[in-house]
Amino acid sequence: MKVRVGIAGVGNCASVLVQGLRYYSGRRRDGLWHPTVAGLEPSDIQVVAAFDIDGSKVGLDLSEAIFAKPNVARRYIDVPPSGVTVSKGVANGDVAPHLAQRDVVSGKRSDVVDTLRESRADILLNLISSGSDGSSEEYAAAALEAGCSFVNCTPSLLLRKKRLTSSFVRKRLALVGDDLMSQFGGTVFHKGLLNLMVKRGVKVSRSYQLDVGGGSETFNTIEERIKMAKREVKTSSVASEVPYKFETVAGTTDYVDYMGNERTSYFWVEGSSFLNSGISVDVYLRSSDGANAGNILFDVLRATHWSVKKGRLRNIADICGYGFKSPPSPVHFEEAYGRFIDLFVT
Repeated sequence: MKVRVGIAGVGNCASVLVQGLRYYSGRRRDGLWHPTVAGLEPSDIQVVAAFDIDGSKVGLDLSEAIFAKPNVARRYIDVPPSGVTVSKGVANGDVAPHLAQRDVVSGKRSDVVDTLRESRADILLNLISSGSDGSSEEYAAAALEAGCSFVNCTPSLLLRKKRLTSSFVRKRLALVGDDLMSQFGGTVFHKGLLNLMVKRGVKVSRSYQLDVGGGSETFNTIEERIKMAKREVKTSSVASEVPYKFETVAGTTDYVDYMGNERTSYFWVEGSSFLNSGISVDVYLRSSDGANAGNILFDVLRATHWSVKKGRLRNIADICGYGFKSPPSPVHFEEAYGRFIDLFVT
């Protein structure tokens, strides 16, 4: 059973995903979290279509486009020609800030639909820039029309749109999201830290998470409108980990170009325990954005495809809880992980 994937947005995350598929196409297992998910190996994932609106990438073979500027993700391995040419994507009036000075070439939704059908894609993976809500909806509509499931890795809150979710259900397709949660990124680290403190009887009163990074995603997120929307999603995800109200803020604070695809997250948590004695934690985490997403994308794509093919769409909520910051229903990350493992790994 092959998982035939179309990619919307050939940016840094797509670059690392494609490199990872090549790297794990044989017997390599180093760094791979779950070698088998729903009976599928990484080699069962095949990219069959790709879309972008950056004129410097459109028309290139995917193996070249993933390393084209403004991508700054690390070149882990060389990728041979894929035979997949990057097609024109769609832009619904919300071109990302990092593309403001670039040659933007937007196509029609109908062209995306035709390409998805011709490539026989099973899933359209949405990796476009944060803040492009209208474009995310266009891609979702294209997937629906083409008969593809849709995995939304952006903070556009598509699963809250009842008409859209109902349309996917009627066609027995999966709508999965929203806002991908990295394997060991800032959000899950913050949630895990809070979870541990609560379980050890610490009364958490305040916390913050401040992210600094390079790459186009961070550059886009420092635009005020996008920053506040992203902050709301991340803060809500973090707050759901504590069973009472407390003060917390989580979001991107600045862009540093020479950091490339790397990110540093700063955390501070304040609480109290016996005799109201104070406890505080002040730490930072350094990680690579693209690589941090790789294992989660592998898992989500395989689990989603298997669930659709087996007619088990009730599993989609558990996939959302496992891999995303804003699932349909809030869930503690440990509980979400346990459900995912029970359904797809053990």
